[in-house]
Amino acid sequence: MRTIGRLGASVLALMALAAGWSTNVGEAPGLQIRPGIVVFSEDPAQQELARGAVARFARAGLDPPTVEIHFHTDASGCGGHLGYARAGRVDVCTILVNEMARRNLLHEMGHIWIDQNVSRAERVRFLKLRGLRTWNASTADWAYRGYEQGAEIMSWALGNRILTAQIPDNDLEQLEAGFELLTAIETPSLG
Repeated sequence: MRTIGRLGASVLALMALAAGWSTNVGEAPGLQIRPGIVVFSEDPAQQELARGAVARFARAGLDPPTVEIHFHTDASGCGGHLGYARAGRVDVCTILVNEMARRNLLHEMGHIWIDQNVSRAERVRFLKLRGLRTWNASTADWAYRGYEQGAEIMSWALGNRILTAQIPDNDLEQLEAGFELLTAIETPSLG
């Protein structure tokens, strides 16, 4: 039996990534929907949901985050929540493709976008604007963390705005001011 060395394995991994497929062991290959954005779902509706979320960033004038998007059928894949984001990976736990799933995906992608684009100084200004004390301390209630408010504002601004942002101080002017501080662009119009 012939084996390949480290160089051969590295070349194969690079070829797989270049072809748009993931090398995650034990997981179905991902579908690259754009450079740096891979979706892990065989469901065409979920793949389209991810494409649509990426398109919303682009239409607003923002580079979508570099991200892996994983869909799960229950909350166990999201730490017991409807969604989870960390280190360039988004997990969305739903079998439905509806407005709530879109909102959750945009919220979790908002976390990754913030991680990749918002400086420490901008985070401090955001906290001050929103009247918050902490960026992401686990001792603070979810709705009073800057990180969660930022992702909630991103999902509201990029979404259909059917669902209200689930944070305090969520009137139109306050949400627009938060989005504009985070992104340095105007809140996109719904048209």
